[in-house]
This record gives sequence, structure tokens and C-alpha cells, in this order.
Amino acid sequence: MATGVKPATPAGPVPFEDVDGELPASERPAPEGLDGADLADMISSLPSKMEVNLPLKLRLYQGFWLAEIHVPAAVALQRRFVPRPDDVIVASLPKCGTTWLIALTFATMARHVHPPAAASHPLRRLNPHQCLPFLEGLFARGLEAKLDTLPSPRLMNTHMPLAMLPSIPAPATTADSGDGGGCKIVYICREPKDMVVSMWHYTRQLMPAVSFADTFESYCDDGAKIYGPFWDHILGYWRASTKMPDNVLFLRYEELLLDPAGNVRKLARFIGLPFSEAEEEAGIVEAIVELCSLDNMRGIEANKTGYVDAQRNIPRETLFRKGVIGDWTNHMTPEMVRRVDDIITDKFSGTRLTFK
Repeated sequence: MATGVKPATPAGPVPFEDVDGELPASERPAPEGLDGADLADMISSLPSKMEVNLPLKLRLYQGFWLAEIHVPAAVALQRRFVPRPDDVIVASLPKCGTTWLIALTFATMARHVHPPAAASHPLRRLNPHQCLPFLEGLFARGLEAKLDTLPSPRLMNTHMPLAMLPSIPAPATTADSGDGGGCKIVYICREPKDMVVSMWHYTRQLMPAVSFADTFESYCDDGAKIYGPFWDHILGYWRASTKMPDNVLFLRYEELLLDPAGNVRKLARFIGLPFSEAEEEAGIVEAIVELCSLDNMRGIEANKTGYVDAQRNIPRETLFRKGVIGDWTNHMTPEMVRRVDDIITDKFSGTRLTFK
């Protein structure tokens, strides 16, 4: 079980790649409360579709299209993940600036142990995704006990919708609005049209025959995309951020791109590690922004070689394509633009969340 036991001396986050704590398969505890046959029957009964952009079968679980291999992870997360009060979870839909945000968050949280200008900084030898655990990846493989080996504060990453995370009650539930035990969630949202374009480019090496029109349809038809529908994923975190601003910080990719230093300061205040006057004078914020900039990360060897997912051979270099605002204007027809905008108007009506 991934317990909420907190080490006596806060020392985290530490690069997850460096953590030695994985149990041999023979010693991994059986999932609590999960019967293998019953779980398999439940999964097989769920509606299914193939993901257009990835060679994955999706299952519709509690209103969201998850990779079939991640449905058991979602069940386990809901039942067994126990957050510590000072945990920080970076959440997002795929292709929304996740890699950049986890780099900025890691550099901000670890700055006292790893000064951003240091030549030995973990982000100069590791891909940002190697610096923190991917929750559904761990739970899908039954390796969540490795989380207990991490010193506090822990930094984690997920693409799961809010409903799959027990640390923060879903906004739709009124019975228990809870304070999430103090656990912090930082969510990054991107203009949906740019998100669609980025996903298409990212997966073309795996599914080169998939046209942009096919990708577009899969987002808009019934939202049958991995972790989708996109509108429900975004709205879950948005509503939580308005109801529990001390627990959920909702960031916009476009605002982060236009003012990275200002948003890093906002992030630091949110997680309870604001920059001191001395740090400001020493240029620590600017050093973090420079360390995690797209241009800098592109040039690091760990980001030019290897794979994001070795099983599917997605090169890490695909994580650092353009990162610009408005690339959708180069791919979408006026009819496509109207269709996405109509979905946004319909689904986000009355929420005060808009996309320009």
C-alpha cells in the first residue's frame, strides 16, 4: 500500500530515477480489495474504442476514456493512494505543457539542494519525466510501494482526471468537500485547438497514417481520446480550483509562456515555498526559468536521446517541438475552428473559463 507515512526529515523531492526502492515481483503485495478475476470481468464489460493516435484500446471508466492498461491503476489509485499533506501532484491532459511544468516545479521545489545554476543539477542529466514518478504507470505495474521510499515533500505526475485521485474530492460531490489533507495539485491547461495539433505531431511516428482530420474527429465526436473527453477533464480541475484554491492551482499554458517568471513565483507561493528576498536578488527565479526553457532542454543529451515510452518507441526529443501559441491556425479549417469553439461554448458555459 502507498501509505501516507512522512519521513522525519523533509529532503525531497529527489530525482525518481535515482531512488532505490523497487520491490522484486515476488515480494510485491497483492492489491488490496481487488480480485483479479472480478477486475478483469469489470474491465471487459466497459465500452471500448481504439485510440486514434496511439496503439491502445480505451475503456470508458467512470465517464473517462482510459487506456485499458490504466483502468486497474485508476481503481488502485482511488482505493489505495494515500497522499501526504505536503505532496505536490502535477496534473494535465497530454500535450498541454506537462514536461515544461514538471521541470519548473521540480527545479522550484529542489532549489535549496540543487541550485538551478549548478552544473550537477538533475535536470542537466535527466529528462524531466525521470525526475518524478508517473502515478498511473506505477499503479498499473503494482509498484506503488516505491512511493513510500520517497522523502517529503514528494512530487508526482498524472494525466488522470480528478475523479481518479482520492486526495481531492471531485467537485461534483457535495457530501465531503474536504481539504484534501493539504495535498497540492498543480494543473496545466492549454488552448484545446493547440492541444489537438500537438497530439497529432507527437504521435505521427507511431501512427503515420492517421490524418489530422482523424485526430480532430476523435477529440470532437464523443471525446474518445485517452483521458478524455477533454472538456470534462479540464472542468474537473477548474471547478476544484475555484472551490479549493489552497489545494488546486489552475495554470494556463499560454500565460506561463508569456510570463514564466511570474508564474513560477505563483507556483512557489502555492506550494508553500515562496522565494525569499535574497533569492530574488540573486536571480534564482530567472535561473530556474532559464534552466527549464525549451531551448535549454532541447540541448541536453537526456532530452535528445532515449524514449518517453520505450515500449512504443516515442523519442524524448518529440517532447520539445515548438511549444508556441496558435499553431492550430496552420492546420484547422474555418469549419474545424467553429466546431471546437462551439463545443467550448457549450461545455464551458457558465464556468467563467474561456479560451481566446
